[in-house]
Amino acid sequence: MNKPVINKDLKWALSYLKPYILPLSGIFIITFAQNYIFTLLPKVGTNFLFELLSPEKIQLLIKYLVLVLVIILAKSFLSFFRGYSVKVVINTVMKKIRDRIFFHLLTLDLDFFTENKTGDIIALTVNDVTRVKTGFYLGVIRFLSQIMMVIIIVVKLFLLNWRLTLISFGATPFIIWIIRVIGNKMRVVSRKVRKNVAELSTNLHETVTGIEVVKAYAQEEYELDNFKKNTKKFKRNNLKLALLGHFFSPLNEVIIYFFAMAIVALGSYFIIKGSLKPKQLIEFMILMGIMSGPLMKIPSFITRFKVVTASIERILNFLETKPKIQEIENPFEKVLEGKIEFKNVWFSYNPSQTVLKDVSYVAERGEVVALVGPSGAGKTTIANLIPRFYEYEKGEILIDDTIIKNYGLKSLRSQIGIVSQNVILFNTSIIENIRYSMRDATEEEIISVTKKAYAYDFIMQFPGQFHTEVGEKGAKLSGGQKQRIAIARTFLMNPQILILDEATSSLDSESEYYIRLAIEELMKGRTSIIIAHRLSTISHANKILVLNEGQIIDIGTHDELIKRCEMYNKIYKLQYFR
Repeated sequence: MNKPVINKDLKWALSYLKPYILPLSGIFIITFAQNYIFTLLPKVGTNFLFELLSPEKIQLLIKYLVLVLVIILAKSFLSFFRGYSVKVVINTVMKKIRDRIFFHLLTLDLDFFTENKTGDIIALTVNDVTRVKTGFYLGVIRFLSQIMMVIIIVVKLFLLNWRLTLISFGATPFIIWIIRVIGNKMRVVSRKVRKNVAELSTNLHETVTGIEVVKAYAQEEYELDNFKKNTKKFKRNNLKLALLGHFFSPLNEVIIYFFAMAIVALGSYFIIKGSLKPKQLIEFMILMGIMSGPLMKIPSFITRFKVVTASIERILNFLETKPKIQEIENPFEKVLEGKIEFKNVWFSYNPSQTVLKDVSYVAERGEVVALVGPSGAGKTTIANLIPRFYEYEKGEILIDDTIIKNYGLKSLRSQIGIVSQNVILFNTSIIENIRYSMRDATEEEIISVTKKAYAYDFIMQFPGQFHTEVGEKGAKLSGGQKQRIAIARTFLMNPQILILDEATSSLDSESEYYIRLAIEELMKGRTSIIIAHRLSTISHANKILVLNEGQIIDIGTHDELIKRCEMYNKIYKLQYFR
C-alpha cells in the first residue's frame, strides 16, 4: 500500500496555514514577481555585454545601467515586503500553536505530569515548537520560493534551447535518490537528538530544583558525571546529524558542477553546429548558475522536513493525549454546603497495585475529619479524589448527596481549598500570589485575609510590602512565611471544603504557632479533611479515620480510638512516650 504524500502530521501543521490563504497567496505573488525580475538580469547583462562590443553603441551604457539598477531596487523592495509579511503570518501561526499546546497542557490530569518527565514536557513546548517554526513553516515558504525560481528559470532555459535543457537535468533522479536515503537516516537520528534534549532538560531541572540536596550530600561530582554522560550522547547524535547533512550538500554541489561543465561542452558544440548563439549560451550559463543556488538548497529543505516531522509527530501525539477525567454534558454549577461521602471506593494508580480498597465514610457539613496511618496507607489519595485530581474505579464519591462526576470541574475545585506542606508560590509579587485564587480581589480584601492568616505583619516589614517579589517557588521567603501566604490565598477563595495535607509539619515553633491559629480560623464553618502524622494536630477532630494498606480499619474520636484501636494507640505511644 502506497503511503500518502501528505501524512496526518503534515496535514495538522498545514491546517494552521488555512486561515491565511489570502495573505500567503499575496506573498507568493510577490515572490513570483521578485524571482521573475531577478531572472531578467542574465538577459539584460548579456545584451549589455554584446551591445558594448560595438563601439558605436557605447551610448547604451547609461540605459543598461539604469535598467539594472531598477531591477535590483525592485527586487530589494519586494524582498523586504515579502520577508516581513512572512514573519507576520508565521509568528501569528506559532502564537496559535503555542496557545493550543499550553491550553491542552492545562486540561491534562495529574497522571500525565507524574508519568512524564518535566524535561520531556519542556523540550516539547519549547524546542519542538521552535523547530516547527524554523524547519517547517519558514522552510515550506522558502522551499516553495526556491521551487518557483527553478520553474521560472527552467521555462526560460527551454525557450533558449530545449535540447540543452533536457540534458542539463540528467542528474535529477540521482539527487532524488540521495535525498530519500539520507533524509530517512536523518529522521531516525533526529528522534534520538530529541530524546537527548529531553534527558538534558530533565537532568538540569532536577539538579537546579534539588540543589540543596546535591550540596548537602556533596554530590556535585556525581551530578557533573551524570550531566557529562548526557551531553556526550547529545554530542554524538548531533554529530551524526551534522555528518549526514554536511555530506549531502558537497555531494550535491559536485553533481551540479559536473553537469555544468558538460553543458559548456555541449553548448559549444551547438554553437559550432549553428543551433545556438554565443549570447544565448552565456545567458543559459548565467541562468544555470542562478538556478544552482535553489537546486542546492531544495534537497537540504527536504532533509530538514524529514527531521522536523519528528517534532511535529511529538506535538501531535501530545495534543491527541486525552484527559482521563471528563465532564458530563451540562454539569452542575452550584454552591457547595460541604457534606462529603465515600461509598465503597476503590482506586489504583496502576493495575498491579490497589491503593484504596472499599473505603467508606461520611464527613458532615462543617465537620473536621482527620486521616491517620502509616506512609502509603492512602491518606493523600483520599484527599486527591475529592477535587477529582484522579478518577476512582469503583464505588461513588458524593458531595452534598450528588456524585462528584456530575459537578463541573471548575465549579467543584474553586470551592475546595488545599493547604499542604509543599507550598507552591509563583515567581511574582506577594499580592499576585494571594490574588491567584480570586483574580478580581480588591486590595482591601487581600489585606483582610493576610491579617486572618497572620501574614500581614511580616509582609509590611518588607521594603516592597505586598509588591515584594517572592522569587522562584517563593525562594526569598521562609517556610512559615510561604505557608501563611498560602493560607491567605485559601482564605481569599472562601472554600466550603478544606483539605490540610501536612500543613504544620517541618516548621519552627513560632511559625507553627501562628499557622495553627490561622488554620483554626480557616476551618471555622467549613468541612475540613486533615492529614497529619502528629496526633497532637488532630485530637480535636470530630472523626478520625485510621488507615492501613488502603483500608479504613477504624473510625472514631481521639478518646475512642485510644481505647480500642491498636494501630492508633501504637502511633500515639510512639509520638508521646519515645
